[in-house]
Amino acid sequence: MTVRDLGYRPYDGPRNPPSTSVWVMLRYGLGRAWASWLVRLAALTSWLPVIALAVASIAANNVAPMLRTDIPPEFPLAWMADLVRDMADERKSVGMLFALEVWFFTTLVTAGAGASAIADDLTHRAFQFYFAKPMTAAHYLAGRVGAIALWVFAVVLAPASLYLVVMALFGPDTERLDTLALLLPVTLFALVLGVVLGSVAVAVSSLSKSRALTMSLWLTLFIVPHVIALIVDGVARLAGRADGFPWFYLGSFTSLLDVVRRALFNVDAESPLRWFHAAPTLAIMVGLVLWLAHHRIVRQDVIT
Repeated sequence: MTVRDLGYRPYDGPRNPPSTSVWVMLRYGLGRAWASWLVRLAALTSWLPVIALAVASIAANNVAPMLRTDIPPEFPLAWMADLVRDMADERKSVGMLFALEVWFFTTLVTAGAGASAIADDLTHRAFQFYFAKPMTAAHYLAGRVGAIALWVFAVVLAPASLYLVVMALFGPDTERLDTLALLLPVTLFALVLGVVLGSVAVAVSSLSKSRALTMSLWLTLFIVPHVIALIVDGVARLAGRADGFPWFYLGSFTSLLDVVRRALFNVDAESPLRWFHAAPTLAIMVGLVLWLAHHRIVRQDVIT
């Protein structure tokens, strides 16, 4: 008895190209990420620092003109005067907000959804379902990375944009246009954050079926290289090197992202590292981790 005799008929309708599956995976990935309580926590609480920082910055704008610029560094409260001036500078205050978002809120998103994206599919053997459709490994990976990148982009961009709008409304009138002009570098940096963090987190999730292992590995890569570079740089400064030894930061993508952020906001660099060191290194990192993830996906045994 043939298949046709069993009642099966060949599909004669329109067939979508494999590229259509990217948008399907993207929509599905966005919804699955929202199912993680860590992502919900990040989305619902990322607005809270904006209120506190906006109040502190508005107060600093009123206090900063009264502070003298020639306060000697050895004065016991000199650091407080520097902090107030930094809070009054929108470029530096946005940097403080970004630092909190990178080290807390984006960590919640990438750990809750990105670092387990492919691991969950490996555990549940979902590739058999995905690749029964007209889909390639590249399209699957683009959908997975795109979903996490969009979540990181939204969690970073929305609070930072709100902060700038509040500062433009309640800050000095003479600086209103300059403050709103910062929306462009804010958007660019949020985009860079989304691409880099989304790519690395999803690539790490392809290394094992164990969700706990991939999340632990992601947090290790997120924190440990930066801490090691910080220790080496600090020891070098204590040893008498004025610039320290900043080159270990090239192995930490979080440190490189901070270098890119300083360049976009035209903030004075604290080390010899510049954007032309950080940007190519980040591009190479993203390319390597995406190649690794693609290689891992292609090697999966899938019956289609």
